Amino acid sequence: MKKDILTKHLSMQVLKGLARFIYRFYWLILIVFTAITVVLGSFALRLQQETTLKDLLPDHNEVVRHFEDTVRDFNMIDRVVMVVQFEPEDLEYAQIFADIMVDEVRADPQFSEYLKYFNGNIFDQIEQTDYYEYLQYLIRFLPPDKLEQMAARLTSEGIRQRVQQNYRDLESGIASKTLIEKDPLSLLDLTASYRDQITGNYRLDLSDGYLVSKDHRMLLVLGKPTLAPEEVEFSVRLTDFLNQKIAAALTAMSEEEGPVDDILKVGLTGAHPITAHENQTIKGDVVSMFVTSFGMVLLLFIIAYHRPLALVYVGIPLLAAETWTLGLGYLLFGRLNLLTATFSAVIVGLGIDYAIHIFSRYLDEKASGKESLQAMEIALSETGLGTLIGGCTTALAFLAMGFNNFRGLTEFAIIAALGILMCLLQMFVFLPSMLFLRERFRHRAPAFTRPQRDFKVEKLIVACIRRRKEVLGMIIIGTLWLGYEALQLEFNADLRSVRAQSNPSINLQSLITSKVGGSLRSLTFVIEADSEHKLYQLHDQLTHKLDDMIQQGELVRYDTALSFLQRPEDQQSNIEYIRHLGLDAEPITETFEQALAEQGFRLTDDNRDYISYVEAGVRALDPIPLEKLLESGSASVVGQFLHVKEGRYKAIAHVYPAKGLWIKAETKALVSSVLNCMEIESGEAFYVTGIQTIADEIKTLIQSSFKATSALAIFFVCVILSLHFRRISLVALTLVPLSVSVIWMLGTMRLMGISINILNFVATPIIIGIGIDDGVHIVEKYLHRKSEDIGVVIASCAKAVTLTSLTTIFGFSSLFLAEYSGFRSLGISAILGVFFCWLASVVLLPILMETFKLKFSRLE
Repeated sequence: MKKDILTKHLSMQVLKGLARFIYRFYWLILIVFTAITVVLGSFALRLQQETTLKDLLPDHNEVVRHFEDTVRDFNMIDRVVMVVQFEPEDLEYAQIFADIMVDEVRADPQFSEYLKYFNGNIFDQIEQTDYYEYLQYLIRFLPPDKLEQMAARLTSEGIRQRVQQNYRDLESGIASKTLIEKDPLSLLDLTASYRDQITGNYRLDLSDGYLVSKDHRMLLVLGKPTLAPEEVEFSVRLTDFLNQKIAAALTAMSEEEGPVDDILKVGLTGAHPITAHENQTIKGDVVSMFVTSFGMVLLLFIIAYHRPLALVYVGIPLLAAETWTLGLGYLLFGRLNLLTATFSAVIVGLGIDYAIHIFSRYLDEKASGKESLQAMEIALSETGLGTLIGGCTTALAFLAMGFNNFRGLTEFAIIAALGILMCLLQMFVFLPSMLFLRERFRHRAPAFTRPQRDFKVEKLIVACIRRRKEVLGMIIIGTLWLGYEALQLEFNADLRSVRAQSNPSINLQSLITSKVGGSLRSLTFVIEADSEHKLYQLHDQLTHKLDDMIQQGELVRYDTALSFLQRPEDQQSNIEYIRHLGLDAEPITETFEQALAEQGFRLTDDNRDYISYVEAGVRALDPIPLEKLLESGSASVVGQFLHVKEGRYKAIAHVYPAKGLWIKAETKALVSSVLNCMEIESGEAFYVTGIQTIADEIKTLIQSSFKATSALAIFFVCVILSLHFRRISLVALTLVPLSVSVIWMLGTMRLMGISINILNFVATPIIIGIGIDDGVHIVEKYLHRKSEDIGVVIASCAKAVTLTSLTTIFGFSSLFLAEYSGFRSLGISAILGVFFCWLASVVLLPILMETFKLKFSRLE
């Protein structure tokens, strides 16, 4: 059968012209490229590494807006927790250590820079709390059933009885001096028990004021940082500060009590320590990934070609490509996020591929006796054409990932595509320039050929072609099976699946939850309304549901300020009741001072402030609206839960689930149950926010982007292949092994128990871009064949394809070796994809060529 002849591409002539241009001006090219590398390198050094999930989402995203608005309006910052573990008999040592640690932290001049408070004992916390101004509103905010008790306690007889009881309690030792000093008339007992407010349904023992687990094996010290954990550098400094203080406190205690290292185990948890550890892990992984991948692929390159100097010819252009990409990344974004941090391993693995194809063909032509210029013309115009097409399809496949609302993925797509283009530029211009320079200094040296490793690929191809029916049958059965498994692949939104498993702060969080019977991290629900009345109505709906959930054991507690406030009309009723009793005419201050003197108590400034505000509350004539309350001295307390601005009223409720927030199914059900209980009208809003909602939003964006970006990547690949080959049969031939490889990869991930997560989901579009290269090179080699023996024709190209696959696998293996779990899952997914692309290209593709006998060739 006569062969169909494909017209020679104009691009082949252009690439030959490029080779001649480089040969003529290689010195100038080397100088210009070096200068550009220095300039872009200076920009690359300024790149910032962002390591939080919020950095992956677009600024205009509603979930991000809700989160940032809530953090700003309510100064909502997660607590940092110091955890002390010990045996029950060592409880006293733990309490002593907690006191020493608190003193160490508070005595440091930097304390106010890092923390608003740091308390190991609730009595100590009460002592530091100045809530007296709230007392002037207490009567107005009391529920009606407590007013009679309040009135009884503020009569002259009630005041004297309470002060007498204080004396008896202190004398017997059954009451806390701190509590009596802060609230000598026990008025706050009428709002809610302080202990109930702290413990909720937690399994905590507060008998000595310390937050101790019921089994007396854990003690907690709570601190409130001044900035949010999303401020990564602050989180790092805060964690370092507290770790230094822990070391100092342990040293101080050892000097007083003897060695305690074997008695106490101290650690930190909370969003800030977790962020600090992840930041350190990710930054360390980014450096190690680049160094490891760069070193491994160059070592493999040297071993394969038996040429140590290949390190120079290929390593320098590869390093220059990385530098150019980082420099341009700085000019475009000024930072790297969690996804773009992985690009170095991707670029190293791919950039070396382009070098291998061109370098390998150049050496083959040199070995056949051709001069340097002629060898480079052939290398760029024939092998380079396939390399260029493969690189462009890879770059377009990456760019396909940028067409979405997922900012992190868009930045990754642009950085990765730029990296591919920079690699192509370096390998098509800088690498030939270095090779021409090499020839100038060794043109008089005797030429000899070093053998290149063939990896026994020809034997594999010939064997598979000989038994092609059996092999094809196995491939079809395996593809159907793995395709079924791929359809069962699930998305894992659990943030712990991508975090470093060695993160001690995460492990401590899980331990705390199991010890105290609930999470110390909360869900934050936000209600909004256009009037105070409507805000109270929404709050009543919410708290009714939350109270039911506490009774059912789904929650351990919740915090909301409106539970301790009253509507203006209810406040007015309270005022009228007090006036009806004539309490506003009672000599409260005089009676209180006399009662203290009678029992031998000293009148302190705290006592004067206390009773003055109580009397002011009794004599108040008007209700106080929320807006005015927020302008008063109580804003520091209620401002953490209420916000009023421009006629919009907002309140938040911190809800603490009985189980950890990482148990996604139960957390999702809890959130859904709460959200569905609310009846929202026009002008009102109700939503949940927090870092967990950002993680859920990322999941939603990934799921919506995964299929779209993969389909768009395939579309771009098909367009480029159609323009290049101009034959549907050749396009289909090239796509078959790629399609099979993606199915094998996803199916094998399912069998290995690897779920799709917020990092490894990019493996599929990456493999679509990378995997097509193998098929393009093999089909191009087939079109340039000088023999009809498929095994012989494909073997020489398959050797280079095998080496490029190995180098890409080595590049991705640096991800697999990372400490950060998300990087590891991406690494192993990509390694599977590259391996299956190689297997399908060197096994399935030759079988299809032999079976269907496609009669196309390039015109020579």
